[in-house]
Amino acid sequence: MTSKIKVSDKLKEEMRKMILEKMRPGDKLPTESELCTLFDASRTSVREALQALRSSGILEKRGGGTYVTDTFDEGLISPLVAMLQLNLAEVDDLLEIRRILESETAGLAAQRATEKDIRELENIVWLVQKPDITLEEFIDLDVKFHMAVANASGNAGLQILIKNITSALEKVYPRFCTLEIAENSAIPLQREIVHAISHHDSETAKQKMAQHLLESAATIKK
Repeated sequence: MTSKIKVSDKLKEEMRKMILEKMRPGDKLPTESELCTLFDASRTSVREALQALRSSGILEKRGGGTYVTDTFDEGLISPLVAMLQLNLAEVDDLLEIRRILESETAGLAAQRATEKDIRELENIVWLVQKPDITLEEFIDLDVKFHMAVANASGNAGLQILIKNITSALEKVYPRFCTLEIAENSAIPLQREIVHAISHHDSETAKQKMAQHLLESAATIKK
């Protein structure tokens, strides 16, 4: 019985991660048979995972298929985008929320990261150190870095929140971020965060993420 519960729970989180990273509100999920093949799981486990995701409001059945609910994701991002349309004081609030959430998320990532999670983080840090990187490439990789940390935390709710906060702030950073700031502050701290996560050092991961986001926020307030 215990083994079955673990398989079902793991499958639910894998499916939730797929929805978060690759799908949008209103998208139709693959069929049960296709999901069985995709996740190498039994039909019973797939059905249990789908039922759990429907119960949590992420999925809904309609017209003979299973869909990502229209309100999933959008209900979170709209208020955040609205905040940014007001003034920089609202951006300060969002930056503070981000620091609180992502610092704790980095701590969880240090506790829960798999070898695959760590390899992905190390690859991103390697890419941002390319000598010919452009600012646009750095910003794109920085977004991927923060999402990779969130994914490594294993907490789907944090993944959703951080995805939406990052998406909202992504519109602001190009006006303030420079390659000099990236090379002197962001990239060295990203290396230290990944080092802490790979060594399962939760407190250091939290501290370095908080420092990274404080320094990042300071560039916007100048």
